Amino acid sequence: MAGRTRSDIDIEIGRRLRQARHRLGLTQEEVGDAIGVSHQQIQKYERGDTRLTLSTLARLRDLLRIEAADLLPPLRDDGSAIPDPVAAMGQTITGVHLADIFGRMTPAHQLNLLNVAKAIDTAAQPAA
Repeated sequence: MAGRTRSDIDIEIGRRLRQARHRLGLTQEEVGDAIGVSHQQIQKYERGDTRLTLSTLARLRDLLRIEAADLLPPLRDDGSAIPDPVAAMGQTITGVHLADIFGRMTPAHQLNLLNVAKAIDTAAQPAA
Protein backbone atom coordinates (compact mmCIF):
# COMPACT_ATOMS: atom_id res chain seq x y z
CA MET A 1 0.00 0.00 0.00
CA ALA A 2 1.86 3.06 -1.24
CA GLY A 3 2.14 5.94 1.17
CA ARG A 4 0.52 4.10 4.07
CA THR A 5 2.04 4.81 7.44
CA ARG A 6 2.20 2.21 10.15
CA SER A 7 -0.24 2.68 12.99
CA ASP A 8 0.50 1.74 16.57
CA ILE A 9 -1.97 -1.12 16.10
CA ASP A 10 -0.03 -2.43 13.06
CA ILE A 11 3.19 -2.28 15.08
CA GLU A 12 1.65 -4.03 18.10
CA ILE A 13 0.20 -6.81 15.93
CA GLY A 14 3.65 -7.26 14.39
CA ARG A 15 5.24 -7.49 17.84
CA ARG A 16 2.77 -10.14 18.87
CA LEU A 17 3.39 -12.07 15.66
CA ARG A 18 7.15 -11.95 16.29
CA GLN A 19 6.60 -13.11 19.86
CA ALA A 20 4.58 -16.11 18.67
CA ARG A 21 7.33 -17.02 16.18
CA HIS A 22 10.10 -16.65 18.77
CA ARG A 23 8.12 -18.67 21.30
CA LEU A 24 8.32 -21.62 18.92
CA GLY A 25 11.94 -20.96 17.96
CA LEU A 26 11.12 -20.44 14.27
CA THR A 27 13.00 -18.19 11.87
CA GLN A 28 11.28 -15.76 9.54
CA GLU A 29 12.41 -17.97 6.66
CA GLU A 30 10.83 -21.08 8.19
CA VAL A 31 7.53 -19.29 8.74
CA GLY A 32 7.59 -17.80 5.25
CA ASP A 33 8.34 -21.18 3.65
CA ALA A 34 5.52 -22.81 5.61
CA ILE A 35 2.89 -20.30 4.47
CA GLY A 36 4.23 -19.61 0.99
CA VAL A 37 5.72 -16.12 1.34
CA SER A 38 9.26 -14.76 1.54
CA HIS A 39 11.07 -14.15 4.80
CA GLN A 40 11.10 -10.48 3.78
CA GLN A 41 7.30 -10.52 3.79
CA ILE A 42 7.29 -12.03 7.30
CA GLN A 43 9.68 -9.25 8.32
CA LYS A 44 7.25 -6.65 6.93
CA TYR A 45 4.38 -8.21 8.89
CA GLU A 46 6.46 -8.17 12.08
CA ARG A 47 7.45 -4.52 11.64
CA GLY A 48 3.88 -3.52 10.93
CA ASP A 49 4.82 -2.33 7.43
CA THR A 50 2.32 -4.72 5.82
CA ARG A 51 -1.02 -5.62 7.34
CA LEU A 52 -1.96 -9.26 7.76
CA THR A 53 -4.84 -10.40 5.60
CA LEU A 54 -7.34 -12.88 6.99
CA SER A 55 -6.12 -15.53 4.57
CA THR A 56 -2.53 -15.07 5.80
CA LEU A 57 -3.69 -15.17 9.40
CA ALA A 58 -5.53 -18.42 8.66
CA ARG A 59 -2.28 -19.93 7.33
CA LEU A 60 -0.34 -18.69 10.38
CA ARG A 61 -2.93 -19.95 12.86
CA ASP A 62 -1.93 -23.60 12.99
CA LEU A 63 1.77 -23.00 12.40
CA LEU A 64 2.19 -20.52 15.25
CA ARG A 65 -0.60 -21.93 17.44
CA ILE A 66 -2.36 -18.58 17.65
CA GLU A 67 -5.84 -17.18 17.24
CA ALA A 68 -6.64 -13.79 15.74
CA ALA A 69 -7.43 -12.48 19.22
CA ASP A 70 -3.87 -13.32 20.31
CA LEU A 71 -2.58 -10.66 17.90
CA LEU A 72 -5.08 -7.92 18.70
CA PRO A 73 -4.03 -5.47 21.40
CA PRO A 74 -6.46 -3.88 23.83
CA LEU A 75 -7.51 -0.42 22.66
CA ARG A 76 -7.92 2.96 24.32
CA ASP A 77 -11.15 4.92 23.87
CA ASP A 78 -9.54 6.80 20.97
CA GLY A 79 -8.83 3.51 19.14
CA SER A 80 -5.07 3.51 19.71
CA ALA A 81 -3.36 0.34 20.89
CA ILE A 82 -2.31 -0.14 24.48
CA PRO A 83 1.21 -1.62 24.26
CA ASP A 84 1.65 -4.97 25.98
CA PRO A 85 4.93 -5.19 27.91
CA VAL A 86 4.84 -8.98 27.69
CA ALA A 87 4.48 -8.81 23.90
CA ALA A 88 7.28 -6.24 23.78
CA MET A 89 9.51 -8.70 25.64
CA GLY A 90 8.94 -11.14 22.80
CA GLN A 91 10.51 -8.73 20.29
CA THR A 92 13.92 -10.27 20.89
CA ILE A 93 15.07 -13.81 21.36
CA THR A 94 16.81 -12.64 24.55
CA GLY A 95 13.47 -11.49 25.95
CA VAL A 96 11.86 -14.81 25.07
CA HIS A 97 14.67 -16.74 26.77
CA LEU A 98 14.46 -14.49 29.82
CA ALA A 99 10.70 -15.04 30.08
CA ASP A 100 11.19 -18.80 29.75
CA ILE A 101 13.81 -18.87 32.52
CA PHE A 102 11.74 -16.57 34.72
CA GLY A 103 8.74 -18.88 34.39
CA ARG A 104 10.75 -21.84 35.67
CA MET A 105 12.06 -20.00 38.75
CA THR A 106 10.62 -20.28 42.22
CA PRO A 107 8.63 -17.24 43.38
CA ALA A 108 11.49 -16.25 45.71
CA HIS A 109 14.02 -16.34 42.86
CA GLN A 110 11.61 -14.39 40.62
CA LEU A 111 11.39 -11.67 43.25
CA ASN A 112 15.20 -11.57 43.56
CA LEU A 113 15.56 -11.23 39.78
CA LEU A 114 12.91 -8.49 39.72
CA ASN A 115 14.80 -6.57 42.41
CA VAL A 116 18.04 -6.88 40.42
CA ALA A 117 16.28 -5.67 37.25
CA LYS A 118 14.82 -2.69 39.15
CA ALA A 119 18.27 -1.79 40.50
CA ILE A 120 19.78 -1.94 37.00
CA ASP A 121 16.95 0.17 35.59
CA THR A 122 17.31 2.77 38.37
CA ALA A 123 21.09 2.97 37.84
CA ALA A 124 20.58 3.41 34.09
CA GLN A 125 18.20 6.38 34.50
CA PRO A 126 19.74 9.80 33.89
CA ALA A 127 20.16 11.99 36.94
CA ALA A 128 17.24 14.36 37.45
